[in-house]
Amino acid sequence: MKIERILIEDQMAPIGLDEKKPVFSWLLTAEEGEQNLMQSACRIVVRTGEDTVWDSGKMETGVSTGIGYEGEALQPCTKYEVKAEVWDNHGGKAEAESSFETGLMDSLYAAWEGAEWIGAPHATVCAENRGVFTIESEFRMEGGKGEAGIVFGANDFRLNDHTKNELGMEGENYIRYAVCLEEGDARLEIYRVGYAPEDTAEKPFAVTKLVNWKEKTQEILTPENADAFHKLTVEVDGNVAYAYVDGILVDAIEEHGFFGTKVSGRQLNPRGNNDVLPYPRLNEIGFYAGKGTTGYFKNLTVRNVRKPSAEIVRETPEGRLDGGKSIFADQIPVENGYFKVEDSQITADPSHHSIPMLRSCISCQKEKKLVSARLYITARGIYDCRINGQEITEDLLRPGLTQYDHRMNYQTYDITGLMKPGRNGIGVTLASGWWSEAQTFVVKNFNYFGDKESLLAKVVMKYEDGSREVFGTNTEDWKYFGEGPYLFSSYFAGEQYDARRAEVYETYSLPEFDDSTWEKPVVVDTVMIEEFCTMPGFGRSWPAVHEQKPEYIGEYDAPVRIVDRRTAKTRKELFPGVYLYDLEQEMAGVPRITLHEKAGTKIIIRYAEVLYPDLPEYAGKEGTMMLENYRDATSTDVYICRGGEEVFQPKFTFHGYRYIEISGVEHAPELEEVESLQYSSVTEFHGSLTSSYKLLNRFAENVSWSQKCNFINIPTDCPQRNERMGWAGDTHIFCHTALNNSSLKKFYERNLQAMRDLQTPEGQYPEIAPVGGGFGGITYECASIFMAWELYEQYGDIRTLEKFYPGMQKYMDYMKDKGLPGTKVNPAIGPLGDWLAPEETDLLLLWNAFYYKEADLMSRIAGALGRTEEQHQYEALAAKVKKFWNETFVLPDSGKTCNADGTLCDTQCSYAIALSYGVAEDRKRIGEHLIRKTRAIGHTVGTGFFGTGILNQMLTEQGAVEDAWKMMLQTAFPSWLYPVTQGATTIWEHWDSYTKEKGFGGQNAMNSFNHYSLGSVLSWLYHTGLGIQRDETKPGYQHILLKPQPGPLEFMKGSVDSPYGVISAGWERKGDKIEYQVTIPVNTTATLFKNTEDPADTVELGSGTYTFML
Repeated sequence: MKIERILIEDQMAPIGLDEKKPVFSWLLTAEEGEQNLMQSACRIVVRTGEDTVWDSGKMETGVSTGIGYEGEALQPCTKYEVKAEVWDNHGGKAEAESSFETGLMDSLYAAWEGAEWIGAPHATVCAENRGVFTIESEFRMEGGKGEAGIVFGANDFRLNDHTKNELGMEGENYIRYAVCLEEGDARLEIYRVGYAPEDTAEKPFAVTKLVNWKEKTQEILTPENADAFHKLTVEVDGNVAYAYVDGILVDAIEEHGFFGTKVSGRQLNPRGNNDVLPYPRLNEIGFYAGKGTTGYFKNLTVRNVRKPSAEIVRETPEGRLDGGKSIFADQIPVENGYFKVEDSQITADPSHHSIPMLRSCISCQKEKKLVSARLYITARGIYDCRINGQEITEDLLRPGLTQYDHRMNYQTYDITGLMKPGRNGIGVTLASGWWSEAQTFVVKNFNYFGDKESLLAKVVMKYEDGSREVFGTNTEDWKYFGEGPYLFSSYFAGEQYDARRAEVYETYSLPEFDDSTWEKPVVVDTVMIEEFCTMPGFGRSWPAVHEQKPEYIGEYDAPVRIVDRRTAKTRKELFPGVYLYDLEQEMAGVPRITLHEKAGTKIIIRYAEVLYPDLPEYAGKEGTMMLENYRDATSTDVYICRGGEEVFQPKFTFHGYRYIEISGVEHAPELEEVESLQYSSVTEFHGSLTSSYKLLNRFAENVSWSQKCNFINIPTDCPQRNERMGWAGDTHIFCHTALNNSSLKKFYERNLQAMRDLQTPEGQYPEIAPVGGGFGGITYECASIFMAWELYEQYGDIRTLEKFYPGMQKYMDYMKDKGLPGTKVNPAIGPLGDWLAPEETDLLLLWNAFYYKEADLMSRIAGALGRTEEQHQYEALAAKVKKFWNETFVLPDSGKTCNADGTLCDTQCSYAIALSYGVAEDRKRIGEHLIRKTRAIGHTVGTGFFGTGILNQMLTEQGAVEDAWKMMLQTAFPSWLYPVTQGATTIWEHWDSYTKEKGFGGQNAMNSFNHYSLGSVLSWLYHTGLGIQRDETKPGYQHILLKPQPGPLEFMKGSVDSPYGVISAGWERKGDKIEYQVTIPVNTTATLFKNTEDPADTVELGSGTYTFML
C-alpha cells in the first residue's frame, strides 16, 4: 500500500488557506494484483518548525477523506508540515508528507496592514467597443435658427467593411441627433446612416417635436431662448437611445415585450433591441451644423451611464480630460472660447489610454538572509503580475468572479525564489474581467460592479533573524502608466494589443526600469449602486451592490489554466485577405497565432461557433461565420504588428468558438501557426467513456468538452455570448454528471456561497450566482438545496450541510407564503418550467414537484445533522405536498398526469419528474405511462433541461432499460445523437439548434452551441452502461454499487471520479456472454449485482481488479 498523495482542503500543498479547521484526505494505491486492501487505522501529525500543533494519535478508523483538524489554533501566514501514517488490514503501513500554509486568516481590510486599493487616474476608452454611454454637448445656433447637434457611432469598422457585418454594409456610417429651429417649429431630427440598406443621409430616421416626452405639451425651445445655449444629451443603452434637451426627456418609446411594458429608448439598431449584434458603438464622435447654420459648441462630453457616471471623455477648446490637446484642435476653429462649426459635420476618435499598468520596487535587505517572501494579491477586475521580469503564476483570470461586494478572493504566492538582495521590480497590469465593462445578457449592465479596476496587494518578507517587512500598494511608492501595449480588453468584446509598444510591458517589472515619466496612481473606492429592474413583471431586479464592505477570503482552488491545445485543421479564403480556420472542435479560451507581417499591420481576429449553411434563407452568407448568437459579445481581437515573426496570444479575455477568422494579413498563417488554447478550472478529468459505437463516443466527448468550456472559474451556461453566467438551473441539472467527471467539491461550494451571498433578507435565493438578477423561480432557486445534498452524497463531508443549512432553512421559510402546494401561486415561484422542451409540461405540476423534493431533501439534511424536530417538520411538509400533487396532477381513472385545470398533460417530463423526485404515489402506473409515452414518440426525447438528465434513469428503474438504450442510441431529431450526426463537438442549448431542413430555425440569436445541460444524461451511461453507482445510504462513495446493464453494443469501458480514486469498469460481448471487468479503489468496497432482475445474485468485492462473466 502507498499513500499516493495527501490533500488538505482537497488540494495538494495549498498556500493561502483561511480555514481555521482544514480537513485532510489521502489517496491510497496498491501493488498491481493486490486486492481487498482497506485502511484500518491512521495518524495525522501537524507541525510548524519544531512545534507539534496536532498529533491525532493512532485512530482506529477506515476513513481516509474529510478528517478535520483538531489541534491548536492555526496562526496566520504560517507554513505547517503534515505527516500521515496509514495502517492497512494486511498488516502493512504507509506514510507520506505534505504541507499547507495559512493565509491572512482575517477577513477584514485591516489585515492588509495599510495597503491601499490603487488604480488609474484616467479611464480607458476604446470607442469602438463602448456601447453604453451618455454623450452631451452645450451649443447655440447663431441667430436662434438652423440645425445643429452631435454625432456618434461614426466610422464603425464593422460597417466600413462588408465582410465584417451580416447585412453586407460598406461605406459612410454615423448616428446624428440634431436640434432644428425654424419659425414656429422646434424639433429633434435623428439620422442613421450606413447601418441598414434603407438608411439615407437625405431623410431623418426619426423626427420628434421638442416637447416634454412624458407630458407631451411643455415646449423647451421658445422664441425667447432660441438664441441661448442649450444642452443636448443622448443616453445610449446598447441598441437604444434616450434624448434630452436641457435635461428634459424628449425622445423615448413605450415598449411592450417579453419582459413586460417599460419606457425604453428609441431603437437605433436595425437588427432589433434584445439579443442582437450590438449597434451603435461610441466610435467617432463630433459636431454637426446644417446648411446655413453657424453652431457654437462649449464642449462634447461622454460619461458612463451606471453609477458613479464618471466622465470619460471631455473635449473643449481648452483641451481634454487629461490635459492634452483636444482631438478637434486641428479640425475646428475656436471663436470666443467655443468650437465654431459651419455647414459641416466633423468627427474624431475619442479613444484614449490603454488598460492600467502599475509598478513599483521592493527593497530586500542585503545584510539579512531572506527566509520567505509572500505576495498577497487581489484586484477589482483581473490582474497579471510579474516580479523581476518573471510571471508569478500560470493561473489565469485571477482573482476570479465572486459576489465582490460580499467577498473578495485573494491569492497567495510564494515569491521567495523570485526575490534577490536589493531592489526588486514588481509590475501588475489590470483588466476589466468580471468587474467592469460588459456584464450579463442585459446590455445596460455595463460596469456592473464599478467603472475602474484597482489593485490591492502586499508583500511580506521574513528574514532569518525573525524580522519582518511589509510592502503594500499605495500612491506614493507605486507608479501608473496608461500607454502600454494592451490597448483594451474585455471578456465580451475581446482584446486589442499594439505590439509596437511591447517593450514597456516586457521590461516594466525589472528593477532598473525607468518610470520617471509615469504618473502616480490614485486610491479607488467603490460606490453603492442601487438595484434596478430591466424585466418588469417577469424577472428579478438586479441587486444593489456595495451596500456593505466585503470579506477578504483566501482562494487556493480551481484556478483557470490551459488544459488542452488544438491546431487548425483547415483554412479557406472567404474574401480577398480574409481567412477562415476550422479547429474542428469547439473550445473556450484564446488563440495563439504566429504572424509574419510588417510593423504597423493591423490584424482583426473574429470567432464563431458555426457557419451559415447552404439554405435559401442564408443566400449569400453560406460558408461564412454566423455571429448573431454572440449578441453583445462582439468577440473581436485586434493585433498591431511590431514586424517580423511574432506570436499573438490574448491574456485578459476568452472566447467560445470553433472557427477563427483572420483578416488584414498579407501572409496567411499556416495551419500549424493557428493554435487554440483551452481554458478551464477542470484541470483533472477522470470521467471517460468509450464504446463500439462512434457516435456515442463522440457524444460523451461533447459532454466533456462542454463541461471544460463552461467551468471557467464558475459554472456557466455558455462560454461565448453575452451571458456566461452562473444560472442556477443549469448548474444543479449538471452537477451530478460533473462530479462523476472531476473532483469539484470546492468549485461547487464556492457557487453555493455566491447563492448564499445573494439570498434576500426574506430568504429568496438567486437564479444567477454570482451577480444576481435573472428569472426562473423555484426550478432555479432550489439549486442550493439540491447541490448541497449532491455534494454530501458524493463526498460525505457533513460540513457542507452544516455551512449552508441556515440559508436553506431561511429559503424554506420564505416559501411558506408563496402558495405551494397549490395552483394559485405567487409569481415569484416561476416562471420557468422544463426549459426548451419539445413538449410543454404544466408549470404548476413542476413547481409543486420541486417543492416536494425541497421538503424531502430538507428532512434528510436535518436528519443527517441530527436536528430531529426539524426533520419531522420537513417530513410533514413533504407528505402534505405529495398528497396535494397526486390529488391535483394525476387523473384518477387513467393514472396519467394532468395540468392544474384537469386537462391532460401527457409528457415524458411529467412522468420522469414524478418518479425521480419521489412525488408519485403510484410509481408503477406513472412508470408505465413513461414507458408508453417514450414508445409513442418513437424513442425520441421530449424533455428539456429538467427532464432530460433523469429520463433514462427512470426508464431503467421501471424495468425498461431496453427503451432507455433505444432512446440513447436514437439519431432522429430530437435526440442526443442527432447533433452528433450534424457535426456537433459540444452539447447544444436547443435540441434543434440546427437541423438540416431548417438551419437555425429562426433562432439565430438565442442559440448556443456549447451548453452542457442536455448532456446530463451522461451520468446514466456511467451508472447503467458501466454500472458504477454510489450507495446513497452511505454518503461519500466508500461503498460502490455495480449494476451494469449493457446495451446493444459490442463493448463499453470507462471510468468515474470518486473521493477514493478513479473507479473503472467495462464490458465486452463474448459470444452469448458478457465479460465485465471492474477496478475498485483501495479503501473501498463494492457490491456487484450480476443480474439486475435478481437482487440476491450479488458478489461482495474489496479493492482491486476483477473479471466476471454476466
